[in-house]
Parts: sequence; C-alpha cells; structure tokens
Amino acid sequence: MAVQPPEPPESRAAGSEELRLRGPRLVNRIFYRAMAFLFRRPILGWFQLTPVNADVVPGTGAGIVLGNHTALFDPIWLYAMLRRPVYFAASEDLFRQPLLARIIRWFGAFPKRKNAAGDVGAMRSIFHLLKTGCLVGIYPEGVRTWDGANGPIIPGIARLIRKLRVPVYACRTEGGYLAQPRWARRFRRIPMRGVFSRLYDGDAIPADDDRIVDDIARAIRNPDYGMTVDPALSRRKGLAVNVTRLLYRCPSCGTMEGLKVVRPHATNRVECTSCFTSWVVNAASRLAETDEHGMAEGEWITVADLSARVRVMPLRPIRPVAWLKLGEDEHLYLASRPRFLFKQERFPDIRVFAFGRAFLTSRRLIFRTRIGIPLDAPLASIAALSVDPGDKMHFTVAGRLYRIPFRNESAMKWFDAIGRLRNHG
Repeated sequence: MAVQPPEPPESRAAGSEELRLRGPRLVNRIFYRAMAFLFRRPILGWFQLTPVNADVVPGTGAGIVLGNHTALFDPIWLYAMLRRPVYFAASEDLFRQPLLARIIRWFGAFPKRKNAAGDVGAMRSIFHLLKTGCLVGIYPEGVRTWDGANGPIIPGIARLIRKLRVPVYACRTEGGYLAQPRWARRFRRIPMRGVFSRLYDGDAIPADDDRIVDDIARAIRNPDYGMTVDPALSRRKGLAVNVTRLLYRCPSCGTMEGLKVVRPHATNRVECTSCFTSWVVNAASRLAETDEHGMAEGEWITVADLSARVRVMPLRPIRPVAWLKLGEDEHLYLASRPRFLFKQERFPDIRVFAFGRAFLTSRRLIFRTRIGIPLDAPLASIAALSVDPGDKMHFTVAGRLYRIPFRNESAMKWFDAIGRLRNHG
C-alpha cells in the first residue's frame, strides 16, 4: 500500500492558520453584557424596532434562529432583540478588513465561503457551537433580498435541521427591506417589528424535507409590500438614488442602463434616456410613471414587480469587438468599462490580478488586458456567483475565487445575464 509523503511544515502551518481564521470564537459574556447594556436600547430606539414574542427563545440551550434576510443590519437587530449572543456565518468578504473582522468576531461571527452549501468548515463550526449550547443564526435564503421578495430556500437546509436535532426558531423582520433596500444609498426611518416564533422542538422535527422548507418559507415570508407607510416619508429626498442598480434596464423600452436619476435628488425620479419615460419612487419602494409635471399618474408598481419584468426581457447581442475573437455562433452580450480583476490565493487575502475589461458572450466570461487574457471561463465553470456590498461580483472558477468591482455600473446586470446564459446553455 502506497504511503503518502508527509505534508510540508509550511503547508500544515498555512492550513492551521486558515482553520483558525475560519473557526468561530466564543463570545465573552462580560463583553456581551457590557455591549448589550450600552447599545441595546439605542439600537431599538433609533431603528424604531419592536421585538414581538422574543421570550419564545430561551436564555440558555442550543438552538437555531432562522430569519428573512432583508437588510445589512439584520444580525445587529437580532442581537438587540434577544438577551443572549447569536452566532452567525457571515460572508467571508467581511473578514478581509482587519478591523471589521476583529469586531464581528468579538460578537461571534465566523466566515463562510461563497459556495456555502459545500463549506465543510462552516458546517463544522455550526456543529461545534450547537454542541456547546450556543444559539446559531442562519438566513435560509442565503443572501439579502434585492427587491423585497423572498428568495428560494438554500438546498439542504431541511437535511441540516433534521441532522442537528435542536430547537428551531424563526424571526420575521417586518419593515426591514423598506427601511434599507439593498439597492438604496440612504436608510429610511420606517417602524419595524421582529416577530419571533418557535418552529420545532428538537425531538419533533418532521421527516419530510418539503414540509420543513414550506414551514420555513411561511415563517419568514417578507410582508413589507403589504405594510402601510406614512405618505409623509415619500417627501424625503434621495429615494430614487441607486434604484438603477436593480432596474438596469428601462421597464418601458428595455434600454440597457437607460434609467438615470433626475437631479435634484429631491424629485425622487428616474428617467429613461431613450424613451424619456419618467418614474417617481416613494418610501414604500414602489414606482409610478409621471406626467410632464413630474407628478405620479397611473398605478404604483413594486420594485419587485418591475425587477421581475426587467429580468425576463430578451437579451440582445451587442456589436462584436474587433480584437476579441469569438467562435462560430458565439455572440457578445456585455462589455464593461476598464475594471480591476481580483483573485484570492489564500483566505482572507484577495489581491489585484489584472486590469482590463470584462466581456460576456453566449459561452464565456472573458477578462482581457492590454497584454493578454488572464481569465477565459466557460459559463458552465462559473460557480458561487454573488454580488456583495460595493457592487462587487464574486465567483469561483476551478476552485479559485475572483472579484470584479463594478463601480458606476450595475453588477446585477452581469449577475442576471450570466445566470440566464448559463441556464440557457
């Protein structure tokens, strides 16, 4: 029987260092009580957040809290509403900033890879925390909602719950999306509630995965578009800023990057540079077409409905670039402005790999520089595709993590197009 050669000492050291960086850190109780005493009431007061039925989560014992992921502040809100620490698996991108990484580790956060479904390290951390009697927070949709609609439940969450056999709770945040839409620049001070419920006892978890998924989806269903919002809030300026990150095509004529924010921002309007259709945005994340005076006319349509309309519009090929060689029946759909391409060799370091332009064809994602093509990835090889804060698109190719920041350009345009072309192929 062949014997594997011993792993080099420097490789073992690097592996142990990454395990240390990826593993959870238990929250110091004195530190937690001090932070809770100082910040719990200010957080609840400033965000106008009201906990409902929070006592359903006991003060001790292992458990899982599931929630709808509506805003960047979701973990902070959950911390403020409960009387014990909650441990979260957070995006590994947050841990690339040393100061921020240290702070969120103090509160019990630990990193998860982009391909979270296959992140053995994150799963090991969750098992360890529950074994020690901790409370673990999980957002079963995986990512924050862009349009206020609930996303699909992560595959495998039902099997994970059945395997863990611990009590399962839910926290449905009401008003979180309207208060901080993912595409928006400014926070809206809209009253919110955190409604807690107990889904299952540890010894009463259903054996049917579909039932578990249905129960979770029902418990965390986002009710924001059914809420009544004070009309006075719609008079605040800046409500339309950055809505073009999500509505990257005009909902009327389909022009790519056609919508532009109308200045001054107090108008809360966007206008298409092609068909000149104008839309006004209100505090309830709804849009309505306007008349020649900028006043709303017609029905108010949710951002979610308009986003769905944009995402099903036909993809139109653009004029090929002369120096970009395409194969037979290969079409070019997107071309970026000059961008940096980052590559991660080892967590958490991600460094500049190249500077050039990204191109999306019907078959490949290409990054071309003046001196060559450092990335030529077939669409089928792209995995763990996501858009993170700062309009940074992350994806993996052959196990390597890449990042392209799309400043002043919609990263969602690229995200949706890659997904559609990949599925179509």
